[in-house]
Amino acid sequence: MDPSRTTDESIVDVTGLQVGLRIERSTPTTPAPQHPGETSSYTLPDYGYELPRLGKQYRKKLQLSKQEEDWLNKFWNPSNVFLAIEGCCIATARLYVRVLAQLEQELRAQQSSLEQVVTWCQGESIRLRKAAVRTAGYTWSKYDEQYQREQTEAIVYSTLFRRCENAVREVYANKRKLAAEFSGLDGALGQQIEEQLGQPMARILPTLVSSIEATDEAMDIALNLQNTTRWKGQFELLAAGLSPMSASAFVHGVYELGRRNARNPAVENIYYEASKHIAKYDREEALRLYVHYVYHDLHSATVNNKQLTKTIQNSLFSQPEHLQRFEAIIQQLVATNNLEEALAQVPGVYAKQRKRIELDLGAIQHVQHQHAGTVELLNEYLQDEPEPILGDGPVAAQTPSSPTPELEEVQLVVSAPSTAAVAGDFPAELGLSASQQLLLTLFAQQNLTVPQAEVEAFARQHGALRNQLIDSINELCYERLDDVLIEEDGDAYTIYDSYYQQLTAPC
Repeated sequence: MDPSRTTDESIVDVTGLQVGLRIERSTPTTPAPQHPGETSSYTLPDYGYELPRLGKQYRKKLQLSKQEEDWLNKFWNPSNVFLAIEGCCIATARLYVRVLAQLEQELRAQQSSLEQVVTWCQGESIRLRKAAVRTAGYTWSKYDEQYQREQTEAIVYSTLFRRCENAVREVYANKRKLAAEFSGLDGALGQQIEEQLGQPMARILPTLVSSIEATDEAMDIALNLQNTTRWKGQFELLAAGLSPMSASAFVHGVYELGRRNARNPAVENIYYEASKHIAKYDREEALRLYVHYVYHDLHSATVNNKQLTKTIQNSLFSQPEHLQRFEAIIQQLVATNNLEEALAQVPGVYAKQRKRIELDLGAIQHVQHQHAGTVELLNEYLQDEPEPILGDGPVAAQTPSSPTPELEEVQLVVSAPSTAAVAGDFPAELGLSASQQLLLTLFAQQNLTVPQAEVEAFARQHGALRNQLIDSINELCYERLDDVLIEEDGDAYTIYDSYYQQLTAPC
């Protein structure tokens, strides 16, 4: 029988019977009479359509050889949610023909072939089934024999295909596996085929796993919809290598993972976990990821409203006003549902708020008018005073008419702008280099705010890059402060006074 032809739908498969009997609803079409000398052969009626077979379906797309197409046409088209994703079906089909090609080589080295093993299996299956049917008192027809031959062949090849599918599922992080035993064969036949085909295939499969093509974005979106926890394994891989130097790569990977879980109802958990992991290395990015979490949580079936732990909050919000500003952003996001606007406001959480001084011109003019007479009188006195002669030698003698005035000693006292203005000794435990300590001293001398251009010049003078020097100081001081020491503030760098005091205090 042509394996591409449909079976007779007037026949019902009675499940549960060991002998696999068929019950005829109506008499099948009678074969045409044979001419003398012809070999008798039984063919099923042709209803004019074919069952979908993978070989025919992907012959051109996968550029299959005749043998590969035939292998994929040996069984009925499998149907499940995993193979419904075309990329998964193609990956499985490619692995299947590669495995069978190597299996064929091994069998030929043993003076056998895949076709010979399957033919032997068909003969044994027919013999066992025929004996069971006759023992039960039923008759065995040529149709039964043809059906059993095709059924046995389909069982063998489809089982091999399912094992390839399980390997692809493993690579694609789909934890649900298919039963892939030769259980459809009678008696000990299944175990015999396992020894002849199953065991060699088990040795071949691991060597070809690396040839399985990676998923693309469309496949990942579909797979993540089927398995809502699939993202966890990929996230663990991202988090495993997280460090100050790889923080940006981690963030990029998280956003890519979020895009590939766009239809996953649990997508908000990706951003929540990422926010916790990155908080130690990048405060601003941690806030952005938490904003993403809140936004996706609002659009989920159940709003969980997870809060960051107190420890993480303390590391993110060193000043009370930081927390207040971020809470205002979240409240606005909940009210407006505008993700882009909320993300744009995140940098303002840590921006220093400078006091704005407004001058009252009217009050200034009033004071000027009120004290105009005093100013004029002072001007007259200053003009009448003789200018002292300054030089290296002694002061010239004064005439009796112009006695030397007694000058009152005045001491100009300038108050320090902050307690951190004077550089202190830095604990050796920090491991700061000489250039790093000099830069921190420069901050102390300039009220803890230094223009970027000046830091650039300092770094160049000491043979370093500006960003590299700043990052190295922040990394060394992070463990002590649990926060970033030097922050970028517009066109300058700045340090919190309390952080500097904490840094110079003895360990």
